[in-house]
Amino acid sequence: MTAGPPLGPFGFLRASVAWLQPYRTPCALIVLTLVPAVAFCTVQPLLLRALVDEAVIPRDHARAVFLIVALAALLAVDAVSELANHYLIARVGGRVTNDLRLRMLEHFQRLSLSFYDRSQVGSLLSRFTSDLDAVERALTRDLRTAVTRAGTIVVGLAVLFVVEWRLALLTLVFLPGIYLGPRLIGPRADRASYQRQEEGARFAAAVQENLSAQVVIKAFGLQQLTLGRLGADLARLAARTERVGLLAGLQAATISASGSSLLVVTIGAGTFLTIRGELSVGSLVAFFELIWWMVSAVQQLSDLVLPLQQAAGGTQRIQELLAERPEVEDAADAIALPPFTRELRFHDVGFSYTSARPNLTGVNLAVPAGRSIAIVGPSGCGKSTVLGLMLRFRDPDAGGVTVDGHDLRRVTQASLRAQMAPVFQDSFLFDTTIRENIRLGRPRAVDPEVEAAARAAEIHDFIVSLPHGYDSHVGERGARLSGGQRQRIALARAIVRNPSILLLDEATSALDAQTEGAINATLERLATARTVVSVTHRLTSVVGADRIVVLDHGEVLEQGRHEELLGLKGAYHRLWEQQSGFVISPDGRRAAVTPARLRAMPAFEGMEDDHLTQLAACFGSEHHPAGATIVEESEEGDKFYVIVRGTLEVVQADRAGPPRLLRVLQDGDFFGEIALIENVARTATVRARTACLLLVLARDAFLGVLRASPELRAVFDRAAALRREDAIRDRLSTSPE
Repeated sequence: MTAGPPLGPFGFLRASVAWLQPYRTPCALIVLTLVPAVAFCTVQPLLLRALVDEAVIPRDHARAVFLIVALAALLAVDAVSELANHYLIARVGGRVTNDLRLRMLEHFQRLSLSFYDRSQVGSLLSRFTSDLDAVERALTRDLRTAVTRAGTIVVGLAVLFVVEWRLALLTLVFLPGIYLGPRLIGPRADRASYQRQEEGARFAAAVQENLSAQVVIKAFGLQQLTLGRLGADLARLAARTERVGLLAGLQAATISASGSSLLVVTIGAGTFLTIRGELSVGSLVAFFELIWWMVSAVQQLSDLVLPLQQAAGGTQRIQELLAERPEVEDAADAIALPPFTRELRFHDVGFSYTSARPNLTGVNLAVPAGRSIAIVGPSGCGKSTVLGLMLRFRDPDAGGVTVDGHDLRRVTQASLRAQMAPVFQDSFLFDTTIRENIRLGRPRAVDPEVEAAARAAEIHDFIVSLPHGYDSHVGERGARLSGGQRQRIALARAIVRNPSILLLDEATSALDAQTEGAINATLERLATARTVVSVTHRLTSVVGADRIVVLDHGEVLEQGRHEELLGLKGAYHRLWEQQSGFVISPDGRRAAVTPARLRAMPAFEGMEDDHLTQLAACFGSEHHPAGATIVEESEEGDKFYVIVRGTLEVVQADRAGPPRLLRVLQDGDFFGEIALIENVARTATVRARTACLLLVLARDAFLGVLRASPELRAVFDRAAALRREDAIRDRLSTSPE
């Protein structure tokens, strides 16, 4: 979001006028209830003058009683008006801030995913907290004080002319000096206040990130590092706060000093006029009272400088948010998409998240109605990008995507997504009941439809076994359920929508083998009734697909059925070979590797069958949950790892910032072979992104095989040297992310 020039208190007042427009009648009543407060400060001195000149000095008891009763009546009216004013301001202020909250929430729903990709959640939330709180305080408290005190000054000046015109003129001469400080210091104070709001938002974002990253922080021992960074953020926030306080204090001090100077000069002038007999004692008392109220009003206005600047900073940040335009919008002449009947097609599609490199290049593919299409390829090849373009989360930079010949940019987003239902790898569940989470797929679905969807997703029996059944709360992000249970509820949410197109984005890759197999069987059964587009890196789950599309580096390399693609001996065949050769136990906790699969690894390709058989028997199994650290950078390495199932990330420490991502490893990948023969430290940390099943070969077991066959040592040394050179090239070519 781009920052404009500082808004300042007067900018906040202009914005407030626009927000209050829908509430003109209650605002008029608010102003009306402020009149007695202004009158009490400005009319009271006239009553005091009359009391002195017309009752006290002449000793007129009747006149004194009348004037005292009038003063008491004015006080009573002011008290009643004060009560009504507070009620009306609370009512209007609450509605205005709720209007702003609703506008921001509605705007959040319209903004594209790219906005959230570049924004920090903590910074966005600060618009609803600190920024809107500052605005609400100004509307319900500070604005009322400002109007009352400004009215007191203006009306008081007019009354001064009634009391003594010469003193009124003298006041007019000195009064502009009160605004000299705000004029000179105000712009810098406005900028400082906005910067303080920005710094506060950055700190909120840093805290939110810290709370969300506790697994990483603990796994990497980053507690002191992150505390140090948060401490530095706090120091910057404190420095900004101090600057705002200093500049606001300077403004307040200049206003207060100017008001006090005005008070001293005018009181002195009034005293000399009374001594010379040109001003009555009652008029002098009235003048003293009036000028005191006016100077007090000026000083109270000076106290509002800081809160109004904070409200201005908050208002500016809210306006910047509301000024954000979504990158994906419905065209002015967009039509509702007719029911899907024929084909979804990509026409020579190109797309890039940034201008640095393309993510998709010349993609052409067709998804016929009623067929199952699988999009496969290594991590980062563009699979999920294709799915995002189908959902029109983003628009292609080149080419187009059509449904039954209708370009997605010419149909409404609501009508497109009404015919689709996605199931993501990390399907978000809301902190409500299971019933409501499923019903979110189609909010008008009745209970029997919800339960039918749960049966189709094969989660009904589990739900009814819970003490509260479908009314059981799932916890934040579904924390009270297992991964498989969350995924089945997400699947039920998609089924209750009764979509024409079911979209699966790595929907089972984070699950254990047994759960994945069960859910894949459910998906295969559901696929017979609708169009299914599945994005996955795990090929065993797409063997039965009507068409498999192989992506790599954003390009379509191959398309066809499983058997056809294997016959091509190309990219798909290589992926299949990489993920084949493993035997997994029914519970998904143990695995074994075949000798043929070992031979496909560069480190073992020169070995004989009997040696490979010996090695295969030496591998053990390890199961790690998501977030677990497999190897730690700088620790001594003594194991070789093969990924049977799961996704891991390889990261390297960076003194200038957070650990940088080097690569993502998935099924069939391996690492650590150098540690089998060399006592060297790990050059990077490997952490599980999802639950993973690994095969592990310890150095001692491997060296035992080499001792039995010395000729294998030379073969392995050559392979390890080549692998080491590849690793060095990878590190040199990988830029920090």
